[in-house]
Amino acid sequence: MNKLPERWVDYIPIGIRMSGTRFIAFKVPLSGVFDSKLSPKQRFSPVDLVRKVKEQSEELGMIIDLTCTTRYYNPVALPKTMAYSKIYTAGHAIPDAQTIQQFKSIVTQFLSENTGNDKLIGVHCTHGLNRTGYLVCRYLIDLEGMDPNAAIELFNKSRGHSIERQNYILDLQGKPASDDPTQKIARSSVHSEQECVANGNLSSRSSHFQYHNYQAPWSSSWQQRGPPREPSRHSRYDRQNGHDYVPYPRQHRPWHDESWKRPHKWEQAAPTPQHTRLPRHMDYEEPRLPLPPALPSPVKQPREAAAQRPHDSGRKNMTYKHQKHRDT
Repeated sequence: MNKLPERWVDYIPIGIRMSGTRFIAFKVPLSGVFDSKLSPKQRFSPVDLVRKVKEQSEELGMIIDLTCTTRYYNPVALPKTMAYSKIYTAGHAIPDAQTIQQFKSIVTQFLSENTGNDKLIGVHCTHGLNRTGYLVCRYLIDLEGMDPNAAIELFNKSRGHSIERQNYILDLQGKPASDDPTQKIARSSVHSEQECVANGNLSSRSSHFQYHNYQAPWSSSWQQRGPPREPSRHSRYDRQNGHDYVPYPRQHRPWHDESWKRPHKWEQAAPTPQHTRLPRHMDYEEPRLPLPPALPSPVKQPREAAAQRPHDSGRKNMTYKHQKHRDT
């Protein structure tokens, strides 16, 4: 869905470098999929961002993205020498302590690793104004020791637009936002992907659930779960699904055939108790059929008796004709 961010065309693409710092603020660049809805003069892509920074005789070393979506542009389109950090920050609400600390850590680490150059840190939200201005000013107030009003004025002058959210300004000035009656600003119908659902940083969730208006199932409790239990040996369903199966207690024979764990019938020292009867295919005795009567063994005649029979001598060497003539 290539819907333009609300009021995106009402703001200038990029400001100038904040004097005495390495910050530069700009609105979110849009990829080429949004070109059909913008005129050539309104387009502002990642390539245009790098070009406009070079036109100011500056070099961009890192981009900090504060939007709650990745649909606007792909960081792959940025130069390989440029660092990129994503901090999912809720819109309209004051960022929580975790988001502020994460922003400070990223900026501090970049400055410590780039002491030998003068590369800039580009910060943007959807419009590069409210969330961007709050976090940049918060860093200058807390770590650089700058006066809150001076930091806000410096950002507004460098960006070309002023911070609109009164709750952001009051929090930077150290005043409770609830004391100001103008801090209850009617929220505009911002696109659902333009702002985070929950307040604060959502970087701990999976990337799929960070951009939608529903909670990730088991996303907050999966780390507290223990290791998976060993599969049960009692059923094939439990072995395949990894669940520990515990059979329902019964008074009679068990549900499953566990005869393989019992000794054989002839190895048992005592009869099997009644409550642990053998399985159905082993709880009866094999019938014993009577043996058939023995057949008489044949009697062999000795060789001498066979030789004394009549007409045996020479009979093998006589033909049938001679034998018949002799018999007659």
